[in-house]
Amino acid sequence: MKQLDFEKLREAKIKFLESHHTIIIATSYDKKVTARTVTYATEGIDFYFMSWDHHEKILQIRENPNVALARDNISIKGVAEILGKPLNEKSKKGAEVTKKKHPKEFEIFCRIPGMIMVKVTPTYIKSWVRIDNKFFIEHLDLENKIAYLEKPNKN
Repeated sequence: MKQLDFEKLREAKIKFLESHHTIIIATSYDKKVTARTVTYATEGIDFYFMSWDHHEKILQIRENPNVALARDNISIKGVAEILGKPLNEKSKKGAEVTKKKHPKEFEIFCRIPGMIMVKVTPTYIKSWVRIDNKFFIEHLDLENKIAYLEKPNKN
């Protein structure tokens, strides 16, 4: 295990996530796990997305806020929070970043009845990386503010 610069790796992940607009989110409740692609916007390391309040992912988040996200070689653990209607005060930050990144989509969807804003706060990011033609796993523990590189197990 090799220690990495936490802030440098965190900034690299933020930059990567800002350069994309879709991600897979997995939610679960009562032994049922589901996954789907969502369009998102980020503010720092936090994710925001809109969804209808009756969709399965929202029903699952209400019962279990622990979620997983995936994009390319990155796997993210996080905690989701339902903020409410996109134009409510509690959703203000999410609405601002979403409108900035996806202005047309935000204007179309923000006023639809039943539409809500969700915030996901990542707690852990794990990435497969290749260095000198060898594979490693980067760990970014956002709760404990540590980052390290390890060789994958050969089980």
